[in-house]
Amino acid sequence: MKVLLINCPIRLEAQPNCIPYGLATIAAVLRRDGFDVEIYDINATRPKPDVVLKDLSCRQWEIAGVSGLITTYNYQKWLIPELKRINPRAFVLSGGGLATSSPGLVFKNIPVDAVAVGEGEQTMLEVCRTIRDGGDLSAVPGIRFRRNGSIIVNSDRKNIDDLDTIPFPAWDLLPMEVYLKNPIWGDVANNSSGFREDVKITKSMNVISSRGCPFSCNYCYHLFGRSNYRFRSPQNVVDEIEVLVDRYNVDFIGFVDDNMMASKRRLLEFCDLMEKKRFPITWGCHGRVTSAGLEILERMAEVGCVWIGYGIESGSQKILDAMNKKATVREAKEAIINTRKVGIYPNTTFIFGYPGESLESIQETIDFKKEMCLKCGSFFATPYPGTPLYTQALSRIKDEESFIQSLGNATEFSINLTRFDDETMFSLKKAMDENRDVI
Repeated sequence: MKVLLINCPIRLEAQPNCIPYGLATIAAVLRRDGFDVEIYDINATRPKPDVVLKDLSCRQWEIAGVSGLITTYNYQKWLIPELKRINPRAFVLSGGGLATSSPGLVFKNIPVDAVAVGEGEQTMLEVCRTIRDGGDLSAVPGIRFRRNGSIIVNSDRKNIDDLDTIPFPAWDLLPMEVYLKNPIWGDVANNSSGFREDVKITKSMNVISSRGCPFSCNYCYHLFGRSNYRFRSPQNVVDEIEVLVDRYNVDFIGFVDDNMMASKRRLLEFCDLMEKKRFPITWGCHGRVTSAGLEILERMAEVGCVWIGYGIESGSQKILDAMNKKATVREAKEAIINTRKVGIYPNTTFIFGYPGESLESIQETIDFKKEMCLKCGSFFATPYPGTPLYTQALSRIKDEESFIQSLGNATEFSINLTRFDDETMFSLKKAMDENRDVI
């Protein structure tokens, strides 16, 4: 049976630099079970719509799986009807962030046959087996599907406990040359992400070593469920790195987990294994300021870590508490100081315009950035479906579809959650981004 997996385009203003990791592991699982799998990676090659349709008309498939974040809603709304037109007898399923957070919206406005909610590897495998064997989709946990004009909601699927049982991504089904050449975090040649001058990166690749996060920030969407944190064994992660180094000559690994530093014991074990292997690579990850002790940072630096992304979000304790950040301004300062001390670059992100934002909280963030010598912009506070912030903002969201269509590439302004009028809010954000006092 032929299965076509499609990666929708995202953030077109940036070069594609991260493989569709989940889609690639789904492909590996299906192929291991004997399915004929193809990945059409639209995000990597960025073809125009007419080229996409031409490409699809040359392909054969019995099942199509379309994956994308909430920001791919408009694209899926265009693409899936075209899939049905080109191959009306094929089964079309949508999975990933959009399908998981807004399945009702998908069914209402897109002629999809089913959606997969949550993790996709086992769900997609069972869907494909069931269709191949003529079985009943109502027996497949983790999906919602159409039947005789109704939407059938199946039971939820339990998350995969042992992530080591998932095969490595099917890299060979992707245009790896596109991803390898585009640095994961900024233009290294021009040092736009703050890497040390001695860090030379020619081929980089993203890896996910854990799923979920043990914290519950109100603005953060969790595809795998809130506070459901699982991680791969350090040995399994190192084995994947070894394949990437041997097969693709990768010299930088970017761990794109929500929080790779959540378990100190596991991180130290990973560092020990990396020291034994002595790969000719550097690496980076995302972490929390509450995990950035000097001892663990020193160990990470010893085995090649050169970049850590911290979601600082605000220099105001009042706003951090409103976000349910479970971190303090003091911890954020100490994390930045400690990270710099060991020679790792601390990349920081900030959120502007969270509910409760005031001149005082904005000034506190500006003061924080000045004290820490940070020159960076900020993201608008955005209530994504499936988050507590979205629930909080519902009174301001008049139409769900119009709001989701306004999300763009997740960097644009979509809604004003402050007490300021729009003009004042934009002016204050610019001042904060430029570290100009507002009080």
